[in-house]
Amino acid sequence: MTTTDETLGSVQQPDSGTLFVRDITQIDCALLDPSLGVVGQSWHVDLSVSGALDDNGFVVDFSPLKSMVKQVLKESVDHALLLPVGSQAVQFMDSENGESWRMRCRPRNGAADQVWDYDCPKGAVLPIRSVSIKASVVEQEVAKILRHRLSERVRNISINLREEKTESTEATYRYTHGIRGHEGLCQRLLHGHRSKIEVFIGDERRPDLEHFVAREVFGSNVHIATPEQIISGNGEIGQRGKSDEPVTLAYRGSLGSYRLVLPASRIFFVEKETSIERITMEVAKLLKREENPREKLKVLCYEGINKGAATEL
Repeated sequence: MTTTDETLGSVQQPDSGTLFVRDITQIDCALLDPSLGVVGQSWHVDLSVSGALDDNGFVVDFSPLKSMVKQVLKESVDHALLLPVGSQAVQFMDSENGESWRMRCRPRNGAADQVWDYDCPKGAVLPIRSVSIKASVVEQEVAKILRHRLSERVRNISINLREEKTESTEATYRYTHGIRGHEGLCQRLLHGHRSKIEVFIGDERRPDLEHFVAREVFGSNVHIATPEQIISGNGEIGQRGKSDEPVTLAYRGSLGSYRLVLPASRIFFVEKETSIERITMEVAKLLKREENPREKLKVLCYEGINKGAATEL
């Protein structure tokens, strides 16, 4: 949790108070990990504000506060790529039609450095003055933005970002993608999610197959694309690339043009579009081929927190 407070540690005055809101909203984004490259992330957002009470006995009115927080997050973190511009792994190049970013990562297994190039419209990347992207850094950035949107009566803002709680037996994976035809921010080629997966054969939950998909099929961190997005390189529907040879993906959306170069081994290809419905269908077909179960196969893939798609075969 990150707190901005001009009088932190002082005794709260009788006419002051604190308003807290747990899970005021959720955000989905992508961020650069120096050893993994670009990964998806999803967070619950908790907020508290402290300060002098107004004539209604409020620190702030809840309803407009909630709307304002959601709007601030939409304009900054949500569905954006978060980059630590204080790191030598990040390089920025301005362009006439948007922004160009080069990102380097050094895999923990000792393999050669990987390079990711991303061209995008202005606003698709949130640059943060830090050498790394951690929850505490993002909390501080959000608190700073909110500070300028609230009245002077508010003296303290606390932001807490929480990952979804999962059991030790549950499988999670991180993915990034972009939906070309989407009229909103989902069209951004590098936004992402941290997600669960559930697999059932008949009435039996199959954690072994869930971990197989998360770790072996998706490699725990994956970018979802379609063959139609490929400008150079190769890809096959229902499979992840087998080499680190670069693949170039590109398309144009209503907000502008996007182009991404990344290792083939980080891409899993689906048919037609990268919606969670298509992703789930492709996973179900893959498991059907691998397992050939006699009973009905059901797959639930989540898109971040508490939402997703289901396919039965």
